[in-house]
Amino acid sequence: MREIIESIGSGLVRVNSENPPGRESDAARYFAERAAELGLKARVIEHGAGRASALVDMSFGEGPVLVFNSHLDTVPVGPIERWSFHPFSTGVSGGYLCGRGSVDAKGALAAMLAAVSTLRSERFVGRVVLMAVADEEVSGLGSLSLIKLLDRVDYMVVGEPTSLKICVASRGRTEVSVNFYGKPAHASKPLEGVNAVTASARACVRLAQLEKGFGKRLRYLGRSSAAVTVMRGGLKPNVIPDVANIVIDVRTTVEKPAETLRFIKQFIKPALPRKTSFEATITSHIPPYMTKLGGALVNACQQACRAAGIKPVFAGFDAATDLNRIHKVRPVEGVIIGPGDLRLAHSFREKVAVKELVKAAVIYKTIAEKILS
Repeated sequence: MREIIESIGSGLVRVNSENPPGRESDAARYFAERAAELGLKARVIEHGAGRASALVDMSFGEGPVLVFNSHLDTVPVGPIERWSFHPFSTGVSGGYLCGRGSVDAKGALAAMLAAVSTLRSERFVGRVVLMAVADEEVSGLGSLSLIKLLDRVDYMVVGEPTSLKICVASRGRTEVSVNFYGKPAHASKPLEGVNAVTASARACVRLAQLEKGFGKRLRYLGRSSAAVTVMRGGLKPNVIPDVANIVIDVRTTVEKPAETLRFIKQFIKPALPRKTSFEATITSHIPPYMTKLGGALVNACQQACRAAGIKPVFAGFDAATDLNRIHKVRPVEGVIIGPGDLRLAHSFREKVAVKELVKAAVIYKTIAEKILS
C-alpha cells in the first residue's frame, strides 16, 4: 500500500485544485483513472464550470453500505516564496508527502484508495463507496451531490487530519455578517460624520474575547468560539466612511443559528458609539455533529487502530466537515479519522509522514473488513 500511497498522493498534490476558484476536474479524473488502473469501478461526476468529483463503488452483495469520503479541493497556496518546498511539485521527500493538500486532505484520499483496492474477500457482504469530492472547503457541493446518488448509507468515514484519533464529534460553523452604519463627512471634518469603520473596529476588539471560547464546555468538543475573519470598509481616503462590514466565523457546539445570532448581536452592542447602528445576518450554517458511541462503526474504528499498532483515542474535531453537511440531509452514523496534523493544514509547511498515511490505510481497510464481515 505504501507504493500506491506515495504514487497517488504525489500525483494528487501535483494537480492544482485550489478553492476558490474551485478547479477539481483534473484531480477527479486523475483519481478515477488511478482507481481504474487498480481494478476498481470508478467514474467522474461532473458538477459544471470545471468542477467534478470521483466515485469508486465496490459491491459484495446485499448488506451494509460503508462510505469513505474525503476531498480533492484545497485552500489557495498563497505566495509560493513563503514555502520552504514547492507546494505542488515536491511530492515525497524525506519520508513525507509535502505540499498543498497533503494533509488536507489528498493524503487521506490516497490512503483510502490504497485500502479499498486491497479488499478482496468472498466473505464480505455489503457495499463500499469511496467519494473523492469537490468543494469541501467552501460549500460542500461534491458531497451533497454524490450523497443523492446513493439509495442507502449506513456508515461514513470522513478523512480529515485528526492525527489518527477517532473523532466522534465535530463542531458546527455559523458565519455571521455584520454591517455597521454611520454618517459620511469630509475627512477634514471627522466630527461632522459618524465613522462606521471605527465602530466596526471597536466591535472587533470586543469580539476578540470570544476567541478563547464561550458557553458550556462539552466532552470532546470543548466550548464554542468565534473569530473575526474579514473586515471591509471605506469609500475613499478623504471620506469618513458611513458603511463597514465584518464577517465572524463562529464554531458552535450546541447553539442553534438563532441563538448564535442573538448572542453576537448582544455581545457587539455595548462596544458601539451611540450614533452607530448595525445589522447582523447569518450567511451560512453547518450544524455540529455527534456520532453514536458504542455503535458498530466506533467499535470497528477501535479495532482498526489496534490493528495499525495505535492506541484508540476518542476526540472531537474543531472544524466542521462534510460529515456535518451530509448528516443535515441524510442522517448517518459517521466518524472523522485521518492522517496528518490539523495545525499544518492551510499552512506554508503542509506535509504528512508517509508512515502515518500507511497506518491510515491499514485503519481504513480494517474498518471495512469489520463492517462488511
